[in-house]
Amino acid sequence: MKSKFTWILTLFLVFTVQMSFAQEKTVTGVVTAKDYGDPVPGASVMIEGTKFGVETDMEGRYSLKAKPGDRLIVKFTGFKDAKVTVGSSNTLNISIVEEAAEELENLVIDVYRTTSKPKSAVAASTVTSKTIEGRPNASFIQTLQGQVPGLNISTGSGQPGDNNTTVILRGLGSINGAVEPLYVIDGVPMSSDRFRSLNPNDIDNITVLKDAGATAIYGNRGANGVIVVNTKRASFASDLEVKYVGTTGMSFLQDNGYNLMNAKEYRAFERQAYRDYRIGRNVTQAQIDAARDGNWVDVFFRDAIAQNHTLSFSAGSKNLSSYTSVGYADNEGILKNTGLKRFNFRNNLNGKNSDGRLTFGTNISANYSKSNLVTGTGTNGVNQNFFLGAFQSLPYLVPEEYEGTYESIESLINTKYGLVGMPFLLMDKARTSAMKQDEFKLIASGNINYQLSDDWSVGTSLGADYQTINQFSYISTDAFNSRYFAADDQDYYGSIGDINERRVVVTSTTNLRWNKVFNEKHELKMGGYVEYIKAHYKNSSISKEGFDPIFWTPGAATGWIDDMPTNDYYAPTASVSFQNSGLFSYFGTADYDYDTKYGVSLTGRRDASFRFVDDNKWGTFWSVSARWNINNEKFMEGSIFNDLKIRGSYGTAGNQDIAGTGLFGGAYLYETVFASSAGYNKNPSLDLAQLPNRALQWETITSSNIGLDFGIFENRLRGSVDVYRKQTDDLYQGVPLSAINGTTNLMSNFGSLKNEGVEVIVAGDVIRTKNTRLTLNANGSYNKNTVVDIPNEGGEFWNGTSLTGLREGGKIGEFYLTRYAGINPANGNYLFYDKDGNTTETPVDEDRVWTGKSSLPVYQGAFGFDFEHKGFFATASFTFAKDVWRFDNDYFFFTQPSFIGQNNMSGEVRDYWTPTNTGAEFPSLTARNLDYIGDSDYYVKDASYIRLRYATLGYNFNKKDLSFLKLSGLRVFAQAENLVTWTKWKGWDAESNRGVDLGQYPTPRTVSFGVEVQF
Repeated sequence: MKSKFTWILTLFLVFTVQMSFAQEKTVTGVVTAKDYGDPVPGASVMIEGTKFGVETDMEGRYSLKAKPGDRLIVKFTGFKDAKVTVGSSNTLNISIVEEAAEELENLVIDVYRTTSKPKSAVAASTVTSKTIEGRPNASFIQTLQGQVPGLNISTGSGQPGDNNTTVILRGLGSINGAVEPLYVIDGVPMSSDRFRSLNPNDIDNITVLKDAGATAIYGNRGANGVIVVNTKRASFASDLEVKYVGTTGMSFLQDNGYNLMNAKEYRAFERQAYRDYRIGRNVTQAQIDAARDGNWVDVFFRDAIAQNHTLSFSAGSKNLSSYTSVGYADNEGILKNTGLKRFNFRNNLNGKNSDGRLTFGTNISANYSKSNLVTGTGTNGVNQNFFLGAFQSLPYLVPEEYEGTYESIESLINTKYGLVGMPFLLMDKARTSAMKQDEFKLIASGNINYQLSDDWSVGTSLGADYQTINQFSYISTDAFNSRYFAADDQDYYGSIGDINERRVVVTSTTNLRWNKVFNEKHELKMGGYVEYIKAHYKNSSISKEGFDPIFWTPGAATGWIDDMPTNDYYAPTASVSFQNSGLFSYFGTADYDYDTKYGVSLTGRRDASFRFVDDNKWGTFWSVSARWNINNEKFMEGSIFNDLKIRGSYGTAGNQDIAGTGLFGGAYLYETVFASSAGYNKNPSLDLAQLPNRALQWETITSSNIGLDFGIFENRLRGSVDVYRKQTDDLYQGVPLSAINGTTNLMSNFGSLKNEGVEVIVAGDVIRTKNTRLTLNANGSYNKNTVVDIPNEGGEFWNGTSLTGLREGGKIGEFYLTRYAGINPANGNYLFYDKDGNTTETPVDEDRVWTGKSSLPVYQGAFGFDFEHKGFFATASFTFAKDVWRFDNDYFFFTQPSFIGQNNMSGEVRDYWTPTNTGAEFPSLTARNLDYIGDSDYYVKDASYIRLRYATLGYNFNKKDLSFLKLSGLRVFAQAENLVTWTKWKGWDAESNRGVDLGQYPTPRTVSFGVEVQF
């Protein structure tokens, strides 16, 4: 009996155990990269032998139903597949090993959704920290150049901390409105594109969203594309990791092709010009022999030193993870007395409850920067622009003549040289004036999400962008610029200016989401969102002239002189302004996927803007996108394609910043505005400043996109092609109006423009073995910008003085000039073509033509390689732009005979017309029509270029070789930026965001060395 009972009990226990193993349960965990412990969002976690699976979220987390004994397969492009077996535990963390870094990232991230690329139907590009970290750029924006097809990044200044970079995605989308993308950092929309205070080493990835399928969800601020920045964070259940990244380098002035004369050459040129035309100076041979170079470039420029240091700490427990970093950067500018110092602190915290249903996170970034800036760049102010002093100064003037006192500069200018003494004026400016900016930028956000059930979740997030800027400038009491422009009876000199700006933008988003998988193949995701943005801006300033030199201290307001009853010379001027703005939106998304073969996504959004009257306040924007993953079809089994997808999108987005004034401007465009002025007998009066237009509304951008993604031979060759069309309607433009209304135009919604183009990106692994990898990569884009409709008679607009204009069928910023025809061999005057194609020496405005040339590049892109072999690595990236034209105003000043004896000249101008040199390149030095050349296309030069934008060479030590140092990673490298440029452009920098160049701060050539250490 006992034996029988034992047998029955044993059978029961076996049956019970089998039942328990067969019972499904919820398995949760985190997928991380083995090398660094970083979470891997968008990884596919599948149950082997089934079609059932899920994707990891932004923190690398997953949750799915599985039975003990099931095998989970984790897949993510660029990593080896990982297989693990479900056991008795409900938590299963998985590490995956990187196989080869893919140039084309397999993840699309926006603020509201994270989608693996196989399930994405939108046009987007992702850049990871591997190509951002350690780069010697003051702003992360510069590091994106050449990495994203269709993204045109042009820098207008090489001054560290200067906010003069223009970012255009898929062509200009407006004539007068905002044209740059929306930036979102850790879910917080930015109020400006000023990023000098942010540390690029904190960035984990950047996703650039391009088409309507990706940007319509951002509604009123996504019309020009969206750049989503996510910073680094730690993973759960990870050990403490300490990482240091440091670089030190030098920056140098780039070369130019103007062939400027030295002192002896210029003196000899002056003598020859005097002998031929009696202009310039009758220089003797003794004066030529005695001429000594002033080396004015060395007076104003330097080899600048830069250093960047970042120390980060990351760790995670079962339910809490934290990433913290501190950073310091000190970047000198190549122009003396310019530079940027930056201090950064960041903490990203993520947590969850024990069952993973409640998740939360905070992101805090506190950043402080100090900038030394200069004024006057880009102007022809001989007493303001240091670049004129460095390059236009007469080469035989020597800096030792300036003794560093007011008496010295007064004697040089008023007695000896006049305005020819330009470099001495600028030496005095450098000694007696300065401009400093201090910026504090705080970006903080928090989010909390709760999984109501297996299908439903609810969440909310709150973010703030807080920024203060203090700008202080001064001119000393003994400055020539202060005394020369003072009133005759003014006794005290010197001035100060203090400007304080504060802005805060708060964004709140609440969401409800539903996600359901049917029959293991049908997946449906839906989400509803409500978003509110409230922003406040305040600006206050004070300026004061007149200080007692006995008590004056540079950089302070000591020696204050009170206002006097006889005049207002010393009365301070103060102003305060403030502005509020707000945006309210509600929107929804729906995504359907069938077995990762077919997918459709829908987006709808309603936005309300403070800029328009109630009837036009609301705008409705939408998009639809679809895809076909051909590689997942049964008939593709065994083919060379492991990725082949066709996708398309169509939709609309709105631009509510129609005046291009940023988040706070254009608040009263629908109101009548008056401005105070001096009227009859200088009495105060009011003038009409703006006529109201209560019919103003959004500019609407309608976009369509068709794309193809492919990967063959196990992704050894991979890439994508996109064809797009983007049209902007209801452009904000001036419609002609009768002058009896007090103005000649009324700003209204009229007209349209379009951008059409093609983008291509491709990468191929030429070598891919265990120890060696060589990848070649390239991307390029073509964009045709066309003005479709403008309100002016005849479909053309030119303001009567500008070098550019607008016409229907043309492009924005098209040069409108007379055509240069050469030099008249009979008399040495300039020749031009008139409207009928005949030559003339005196063209008129009617002879101007549309040149078809613009400063916007038609073709742009990059190509390069990545090489790794047993720890050694090398990378090179060449960027290019083609069919881009700019007016070279520097070359104008270096070659015009009018400036002989006033500033330095190009050696090319020695080939001027004489009766014995009738085939000369340049006219007679006394030609009668020199003033006409500036309105011709002679100085419109080809600014196309190919540039070695970035190169690096280094060694990555094997972890096992570092065990005796107790290090987990060590990497050393050397790198260079803007090393070599091939171009026809003669200036210092072929890359620019301007149509006309004169005396600008050029971007430098930089070489640096770095080290990355992990503990």
